[in-house]
Amino acid sequence: IFLQKKNILRKHGVDDVYQVQPLNHEDAIQLFYKYAFKGNHIMSGYEELTYDILLHVQGHPLAIEILGSSLCNRNIPEWRSVLARLKEIKSEKIMNVLRISFDDLDNLEKELFLDIACFFNFSIKKEVMEILNQRGFHPECGLQVLASKSLITIDEYEGIHMHSLLVDLGKCIVREKFPKEPRKWSRLWDYQDLHKVMSDNMVKYYLRF
Repeated sequence: IFLQKKNILRKHGVDDVYQVQPLNHEDAIQLFYKYAFKGNHIMSGYEELTYDILLHVQGHPLAIEILGSSLCNRNIPEWRSVLARLKEIKSEKIMNVLRISFDDLDNLEKELFLDIACFFNFSIKKEVMEILNQRGFHPECGLQVLASKSLITIDEYEGIHMHSLLVDLGKCIVREKFPKEPRKWSRLWDYQDLHKVMSDNMVKYYLRF
């Protein structure tokens, strides 16, 4: 079982908690090569950039996978741009690193990411497609982009999966401008928030179901 919050496990009587350790340098390099270069070897000219990027992600497997996927097939100036953004991050929190990949999406892809984070994690792709098509999203291409950037995975049964850290990131993005005013959020996923907004008769045009 993987959970971010140890107190949830302890409340349910789980005393032996294993904390996943960061990857060592060699394993981090191999994982990054797999996603950034689609192989086991680095491309010429990318050595120093690779070293600097891995220095910033601190061996976190998910960050390595997502950043590697987002950098695949990009040129050196684009890599330098991503590295510059990493260096601007004041905190080492993984959320800030993952946010870079979200910011790199186009507007439609961002909407798809947020919808999956808030509503459709562990849903069947066909059902999600039907809902999103009704909203005029034409999501097939967007889902492929999210999968190619390792922001979602689609399993052999066509189930859509998003890592819990990315789900948290999506919900944080929805809340960030108005953290205590759910009536102004673009999406409501919690029953209590939805009930409060409906009860207060505060449904606005920007509220999505």
